This record gives sequence, C-alpha cells and structure tokens, in this order.
Amino acid sequence: MSHESSDHCVPTDEVWTVARRSFVLASLGFLAACATQQRTGQLANGGRSTDRMEGGAGGDMGGGAWGGDGDMPPARYARPVSPSGSSTGTAAGGASSLKAKNGVGSGSRTPSRTVGPDAKPVTTSVAIPSGYDGKVITRSAWTSFRPDPKIMERMPTVTRITVHHEGNSPYFGTSAEDVKARLVNVLNGERGVGHRDIAYHYVIDPAGRVWEARDLRYEGRHTRNNYDANLGVMCLGNFEEQRIPPAQLAALEKFIKQLQAKHKVPKKRVYTHQELSATLCPGKDLQKKMGALRSRL
Repeated sequence: MSHESSDHCVPTDEVWTVARRSFVLASLGFLAACATQQRTGQLANGGRSTDRMEGGAGGDMGGGAWGGDGDMPPARYARPVSPSGSSTGTAAGGASSLKAKNGVGSGSRTPSRTVGPDAKPVTTSVAIPSGYDGKVITRSAWTSFRPDPKIMERMPTVTRITVHHEGNSPYFGTSAEDVKARLVNVLNGERGVGHRDIAYHYVIDPAGRVWEARDLRYEGRHTRNNYDANLGVMCLGNFEEQRIPPAQLAALEKFIKQLQAKHKVPKKRVYTHQELSATLCPGKDLQKKMGALRSRL
C-alpha cells in the first residue's frame, strides 16, 4: 500500500471541524444579509407606499427622516433653520443654563432675526394676546406665504392628534414679534428640505398662545407614515434640553380638549410623535408629562 496519499490528507476530525466552522460562518453571513435587506426594504417601502411625495425631487422627508432613502430618522424631528439672537438658554454660565433646565425665562433678550430666503414675518394690525385666550391666532398674523392648493394633499376627516416639539435650541421667547420670527424660520427651514409648507397644523408658543400653521384642509407632514387624518400640534422649544414652560403646557392641554370636542377624537387617539415614529420628539420632559395630561382629557 502506498502511503503517498495519506501523507497529504487532513485527518477526519479536522475536516469536520473546518466544515462545521465554515457552515456556521456562512449561516451567520446569510442571516445578517437577510436582516439588512429586510430592514432596508421595510424602511424604503414605508417611505414610498404611504408617504406621498411633497416638494418635487427632494420629496417629503417624513416625520423625522431627513436623510436619504432607508436612513433612520435622527433623534429629533424638527430641523428648520434656527433663528439667531434669541434667548435660547444654551449660553455658557449658570443663569442661562438654569433657565434651560427649569423651563423659565422672560423671553428673548434681543429680537430673533429671520433666517431663510423665502417667507418673512408680516406686520399686521391684528391684536395678539399675551397668552392663551381660547382662540387661535390666524396664520395671516405671522406670514403671508400660502402654498399652491393644487399641489397639496387634502386632509380626510380628522381621527387622531399628534403632539410634537420644535426640537431646535431651547426657546423661551414670549413677545409676539419674536414668536413670529421663530415661526417663519420653521416654515423656511421645512420648505428648504422639501416640504410645501410648514409641517404642523397648529403651534403653541412659550406664552401659551396658539397659532394657526398649515391649513387644516391639507394633510400635515409631521409624523412619518402616519399623515392621514392626523392633526399635528407643535410646541416651540426643545424638551430634550429644557422643561416645557407652565403656560405652554396648560395651553396644550386646553387646546387638545378643544380639538377633541371639535373633531370627536377620543383620548386614546391622542399621541406623541415618538409613539408613532422612531424619534425622541416631543422630548423627554413633555413626553413624561403627557401621561398625566392625557388622564385629564
């Protein structure tokens, strides 16, 4: 018997060890590839099947997905162009940091500068209340911009309400002019990423005033894959980094009750953004307070 062949053979146990190792590695690679493909497919399908495009080639980025197709949304939803010159509570030093932490402040130290090339705040003779008086301040009180109705999606009968925060720098501005500039910056920033108009239907400022935003005849663009029949209410500020001012929180509760009565929306259909999409919106402070707020609806 020749021993030549046996000199070049791998022992049987080692053959099986190598084979098993190769099989395990191949299986793990296959499972990882399947998981990646499934996740990407779900995200892409979700963004295309129910998110109607808004804004031409740029499209509607959806409720938090400001990246390209398949990207998960960032931590916060709102990403308009932030105004400069406002009292944001982010300056170095104890006083400003404490204001941001405790959610208190007397408004802007200097007026906000409107950022963006499109809409500008309007100057009107409309009287602006100092706080919430049970009425909504009309859109014409802060901007003259109107989207082309021919390119807007019609809003079905409202069946749910979703609460958001703005998500930019902490904000405590209470003067009407400062809030107008902030609202216009939100509008300009959102149009800059492909929206045809501001994404939300109503906005509540730190003084508790409620401002009309996107016309309720049109669907909002505030909660990814959940636009239909969904009314969006946004509170100015960033409640990951500040506490919501008491006047703003009180107005939010009163206004949601009004919306519920008007549109016959039960409290189980009052959501926050993070309950419908992958995001931190409306921030940990407001999210924490929403449980008690909803219990009173």
